[in-house]
Amino acid sequence: MIKGKKKKTKAITQQNLEESREEILAKGKKFRYPFQYAKHRLVIITILISVVALAAFGVVGWIQLYKVQNTSEVMYRFTRAFALPVAKIDGVSVRYSDYLMLYRSSIKSIERQQGALDNSEDSSRLRDYYKRQALTSAEEYSYALSKLEEMGKTVSGEEIDEVINEHKTIDGEVRSDSAFSGIVRDNFGLSLDDYKRMIKLSLAKRDYSVEIDSRAKSLVDDIKKKLEGEKDLAKVAESYKENDIFSFESLSETVDATNLDSGRAAKAMSLKDVGDVSDAFISKNGDGYYFVKLTAREGNKVKYDSIWVRFTEFDKKMQSIRNDNKIDEYIEVEAGDESKEEEPTEKEEIKE
Repeated sequence: MIKGKKKKTKAITQQNLEESREEILAKGKKFRYPFQYAKHRLVIITILISVVALAAFGVVGWIQLYKVQNTSEVMYRFTRAFALPVAKIDGVSVRYSDYLMLYRSSIKSIERQQGALDNSEDSSRLRDYYKRQALTSAEEYSYALSKLEEMGKTVSGEEIDEVINEHKTIDGEVRSDSAFSGIVRDNFGLSLDDYKRMIKLSLAKRDYSVEIDSRAKSLVDDIKKKLEGEKDLAKVAESYKENDIFSFESLSETVDATNLDSGRAAKAMSLKDVGDVSDAFISKNGDGYYFVKLTAREGNKVKYDSIWVRFTEFDKKMQSIRNDNKIDEYIEVEAGDESKEEEPTEKEEIKE
């Protein structure tokens, strides 16, 4: 009988277990490593595709803004998201979104009154005019806001809310927030936040003009002294008729207290008695100071005399900057038809 050989069995030891574990892991690497490599390669490809897509998106956006000058809602939101510049004035960057906000609000207002603009030559000239006006205004607003902040001053939220609350009152009725937002959207094509930005820029220019126009302030102080002993604005005006920043006006008939006259009718209505003279106040347009004398009142209508002291220093500063070629514009904007009337004030535009 032939006896078979006995198979020797290794004794199980800690060393044997370690060797067995290493052997199993080594055999599994050939399956694990290719998967890790593929996963790593997928991540790299995904990143590269994302970078290329973003670059392409950026190039397309740049072409649409700086070459085509696309003024659509999409591009406006794009400039709001990425804070792109449209110009630089004396070292101060001008937001593309501010330019589009001013331009789009003007065109929206025009189209609401006159109908949609077409591709005619007249419409093209009108667009060019409002583009030029919007870009110039954006440059001036940005400069004023920057310089005001350099002085350690700013436009407060309370100032903005005060204007908003005033604009909510239309024909004697105070609109709700939701109703007012709808009016702003219908009139300007803007959200309420956009509208607040527009008011902030306007107030910044006004406040900066007040700060730098010492000539206007000096004349106002001089007029105040004369008014202490003389309530007849016409007589006081005789002393300044040769002054280039001074104007006098006397209404020949009554006007509604809500008349669009930079706040003069409203100020006259607020005076207690006929013959009373107001203190100096800044015009709603932010272009100077007014004094108003109430000369007649009939119900909700008033008649008044007024003195206007104009701000001029800001305009002189802007002209000096332009003469010194300190404005770099990143888009080409034609002058347009400058014979058109200036766009209405904010208060006028928002009235229905």
